[in-house]
Amino acid sequence: MNNRILVTSSLLALSLLAANAYAMDVHATFNELDKDSNGTLSEAEAGEDAVLHENFSQIDTNQDGQLSLNEFKQFIQ
Repeated sequence: MNNRILVTSSLLALSLLAANAYAMDVHATFNELDKDSNGTLSEAEAGEDAVLHENFSQIDTNQDGQLSLNEFKQFIQ
């Protein structure tokens, strides 16, 4: 029984670390693309990545001409 709890706890800890690493990577990528550090990606900034550029209008769900971090995350997932 104790071994099962230890294994389950270990797996849970590893999954939390993986999720945290993924979140940090998404933030790092967004920040790298956000050249003017204003917290959004313009179409020009998104142009640094061909996939973002090609899908910009679909990713920009509120159609404000900028990609927020949340819109970026939704696209990445």
